[in-house]
Amino acid sequence: MPFVILFGMMLGFVLHGIGAAADGIAHLIDVITNAAWLHAAWDAIAGWFHSAPAIQMTPQLRLGNEALYAQFQQLMDTQFQVGELKRTILTLPALPGEGY
Repeated sequence: MPFVILFGMMLGFVLHGIGAAADGIAHLIDVITNAAWLHAAWDAIAGWFHSAPAIQMTPQLRLGNEALYAQFQQLMDTQFQVGELKRTILTLPALPGEGY
């Protein structure tokens, strides 16, 4: 009886090893076929991306919002210019009466 159990365990280990090896080979085949497909389709994918029209980065607004958007752009431009002016003022040398 113990021989049958030992033989069954050995057979189980062998079959488990064969299954693990077959699973590894299946993964290898899957990776190779995916790489071959990607390599074959790469020119088509790259061509598709390069043929896309250049999209202008301006939002599409309704007629009532265009004036508000123009005012917003002007406000943002003014805010940027004020920041640049502050940066320029901070780089100027101090006046003699300022104690520096």
